Amino acid sequence: MDFSRIDSVIDIERMQCVEITVFGAGGSAGLTNSLVRSGARRFNLFDPDCVTSSNIARQAHDAEFLETPKVEALAAALYRTNPDVDVRRFVRDITTMTDAEIDEAAGASDLLINATDSFRASARGNEIALRLGIPALWVGLYPKGLAGEVIWWTPQIDACHRCLCAKRYAAHEQAAATGRSLDPSSDGCTIFDITLLDSIAGMIAVSLLTQGANNRFGCLIQQLNDRNFIQVQIDPSWNFNGRNPIRELLGVASDSPAFFAWNTIVRSDPDRGQLPCPDCERFRGHRFVREGDVTRRIKPDDLPTVGAIGGGDVA
Repeated sequence: MDFSRIDSVIDIERMQCVEITVFGAGGSAGLTNSLVRSGARRFNLFDPDCVTSSNIARQAHDAEFLETPKVEALAAALYRTNPDVDVRRFVRDITTMTDAEIDEAAGASDLLINATDSFRASARGNEIALRLGIPALWVGLYPKGLAGEVIWWTPQIDACHRCLCAKRYAAHEQAAATGRSLDPSSDGCTIFDITLLDSIAGMIAVSLLTQGANNRFGCLIQQLNDRNFIQVQIDPSWNFNGRNPIRELLGVASDSPAFFAWNTIVRSDPDRGQLPCPDCERFRGHRFVREGDVTRRIKPDDLPTVGAIGGGDVA
């Protein structure tokens, strides 16, 4: 492949050395192929499902692979793009895999991409990322494809997926206790919605993999600082509990003639105040100390200074 037209903005040499693990080989098919076109060559693909006829209309899979495991279909597409790729395929559900199995298959990864509409799988992906200290990215559409989100985490960022989505975790745990699932249906999510969100996720993925490079993508994560939650409004009618948080956070007037759709915001810890985080406690050794109405995060490196905080209660 000739990368001469993009090597000024993407560190191709570094991209060719990375290993990427993708949990979910359906909606991520286009994203994964775009990463190949951006220089990536080594992949681990996980998905327990096969390609169905409804997938053809919504995902970057071809009809010739009907009833074929999605990981095999995606691997074939990646080989067509670049015959030199190295793709390992696992027809497995990561929520049923042991830590030892995960470590053997994906422990050497430079990035974990969580691209599944299963909450349990996304939560498992957070545990894997924190336990192994591997940067991770989550991408998902909201019901009917009206909006979507891209979340990422690195060991340098305090707020993990569970920190950012604490209310979501609580709702799913409550539903699971009564035998219900809150996983959204993918009905109404078109290839256009998936492709739009995948494009943004792909830029973040390349940025995470080439962080520090002296180019546009290498500087992006540093420019974002600790902001690691992107929300994208795809349809102008989207709202959350009767509110449009994107309009509100951008400070757009209700009668603005320019505000319509395809608007994007990026923020840090939108569920601020929902600490503590059980995953950060378990896998990162973080503690949470409450002082009055404020809960503070205490990281292992901070422990010698705990006494200076004021002797609050551990949350």
